[in-house]
Amino acid sequence: MKFLVAAVATLTLLASAASADPIADRQKLMKGIADATKVSAEMVQGKTPWDAAAAKGAMATIAANAEIFPTLFPAGTETGGDTEASPKIWEVKSDFDAISAKMATAAQAAGTAADGGLEAFKPAFGAMAANCKACHQDYRIQKN
Repeated sequence: MKFLVAAVATLTLLASAASADPIADRQKLMKGIADATKVSAEMVQGKTPWDAAAAKGAMATIAANAEIFPTLFPAGTETGGDTEASPKIWEVKSDFDAISAKMATAAQAAGTAADGGLEAFKPAFGAMAANCKACHQDYRIQKN
C-alpha cells in the first residue's frame, strides 16, 4: 500500500509540476522504481518475509512510474542535472518507449501474480526485472 500511495503522489506531483524539470522528475521516478524493486527483490531472495500486499504495491509503483517515464525525455534534456540518460534514447526513442511499456505491463502481471504467493511472484518479478536490465544496458550511462 505504501508504494501505491507513493505512485499516486508521484503522479500528482508530476501533473501539477507540468514537468518543469524533466531530468529531476525522471530521477524521482527511477528512485521510486529502484525502491520498489529492492522491496520485491529482498522478498524473492528470502531476505525479508513474503508480503503479497507489499509486492503488489511495489509492482503498482513500478507500473505507474514506467508509464510516465518515457514522457520525461523531451529534446533538450540530453545533458544536465547529473543525468545518466544515454544519447541513444533520443536516437531510437520508439525502442526506449517500448521497453518502458513492456516493463509497465510486466509489473502489472507481477502484481497480479503476487496473489498466487511467492512462488508465483518470483518468475513474474524476474520478467519485470529483465526489462530494467535491458533498459539500463542500452540507455543508461554508468557514472563512476
